Amino acid sequence: MPTTFLARETYRRRRIIDAIRVVPIVALLLFMLPMLGAAQMARSTALAGIYLFAVWLAAILATALITRALAGSPGGVGADPLEPGSTAPDETDP
Repeated sequence: MPTTFLARETYRRRRIIDAIRVVPIVALLLFMLPMLGAAQMARSTALAGIYLFAVWLAAILATALITRALAGSPGGVGADPLEPGSTAPDETDP
């Protein structure tokens, strides 16, 4: 069975798309982190609110930075190089 190799730009683009998909999962885990030790220690509600806001802001910034990297790749944000009919340019074209 022959091994399929993706072009370098296609591979990088797919990994950037994967990173965008992981951000909400990581943010959700970080949101739930304060609840793990809630019964063991008393915590300030204000500090918990600041923590949740910081995680929310970090998730937004991470998504914005990753989207900017995706927009800079060939084809822009909306094109998927592995889908038929995509407008992403081929790496072999001069």
